[in-house]
Amino acid sequence: MYYFYSRVSTVSQNTSRQVSNFKQHIGFNPANLYIDKVQGNVPFLERPEASKLFDHVTENYDGRPTIVVDSIDRLGRNLIDILRTIERLTANGINLKSIKEGFETLTDDGKENPTAKIVVSLMGSIAEMQRNIIKERTAEGIQIARAAGKFKGRKFGSVQSTSRLLERHPVIVKKLNKGLTVREVAEITGKSTTTVMKVRKVLKKDMNI
Repeated sequence: MYYFYSRVSTVSQNTSRQVSNFKQHIGFNPANLYIDKVQGNVPFLERPEASKLFDHVTENYDGRPTIVVDSIDRLGRNLIDILRTIERLTANGINLKSIKEGFETLTDDGKENPTAKIVVSLMGSIAEMQRNIIKERTAEGIQIARAAGKFKGRKFGSVQSTSRLLERHPVIVKKLNKGLTVREVAEITGKSTTTVMKVRKVLKKDMNI
């Protein structure tokens, strides 16, 4: 079964080019087309239609479903988010096919495609370098701000209210309520396992999940 995912950054942008490419693909069905109009820096599973697509495929389909995208950057602009999305799809037995890049992440028997795995590994190395650069720049920025007296940070000993914690992380709450593990939720949302564990602790206490 084929599913088709399209994304454009703004409401005014047109998806006709992507949809036109989909129509030429075997197995195209408009009923299985999901379109998000959202910035690429929003994580894949935090997008309205992408989240619906993932939930539908994981809850209603057995076998080897394939999600087709026009190009890999439709998953996100950030390499880290793209990798997390691919890993999450693979873990759930979902094949990803990119028309532009010309590869699929799984073989016909459901195993990881060696060629795609090499590409993903290369992307992972680049993403790791990107993470390190971001960390270094963040640390430098904080040092500069502290030197200028502009960075205060959270007051020592302060505690975030439980209600506020849940309000700030609705996606984490949703995924935990669906039975995903702390590690899985952290990978999907891009949040730290510490944050996810805090949310889970509050949910267990207040909602008995």
